[in-house]
Formats: sequence, structure tokens, C-alpha cells
Amino acid sequence: MSHFFASTWASIVPIAAAAPKKPPAGNPMMQSLLFIFVMFFILYFLMIRPQRKRQRERMEMLDALKKGDHVVTTGGIKGVVTVVRDREVVVKVDDNCKLTFVRSGVARINQPESNSPADASS
Repeated sequence: MSHFFASTWASIVPIAAAAPKKPPAGNPMMQSLLFIFVMFFILYFLMIRPQRKRQRERMEMLDALKKGDHVVTTGGIKGVVTVVRDREVVVKVDDNCKLTFVRSGVARINQPESNSPADASS
């Protein structure tokens, strides 16, 4: 029985070895360019596009700042906007404390809090 398998194996190996090798399908350079294009497309829709959208929303928020808005700065300071200039905003933090910030220093606009000291004097 082992003679049968040995002769069968011996007859298959030369056929497989004699089979002509096929050249790779397609142009390898085109495949590489297609891969790079697909990766850029995925990167654009997963990272670049959402970042641009957040940046646009932030710029719209900063452009819409007006007197009386309750804001939180990037440093975590809460207050009420009292003056809006081209590149600066003045934020009233307490009764006798007003701070001037660069407009981009405002992190977000909050809903007014009922017990805030800045609310009482506005």
C-alpha cells in the first residue's frame, strides 16, 4: 500500500513542478497607487473631514459671541461676556473682576447658571 501512495505522489510532483508560472495579475505599481488612494480616502473621511467640521463649528461659535453670553475659557474660568472686540473679549468673573481674553481663549458658551456671582450684577 505504501508503494501505491509513493508512486502516486511521484507522479503528481513532476506535473506540479512542470506547470508554467503565471505572471502576477495587473500592474504592481497601479495596485500600490490604488492602495494609497483607498487609504487616503479612508483617512479623509475618518479624520480630516470631522476635524474640519469641528473647527468650522468652533469658528462660528466664536463669531457669534455677544455681550451677556455665559462662557467657559480654555483655562476653565467661568464668566459673562461684557465687551466683544475684534480679537478680544472681556469676561466678568466676579463683581470687581474683569478679565480680557483673546477670542480663541473661549472654549464654549454655557447656559446661564442661576447662582453665579457674575449673573447678579449683569
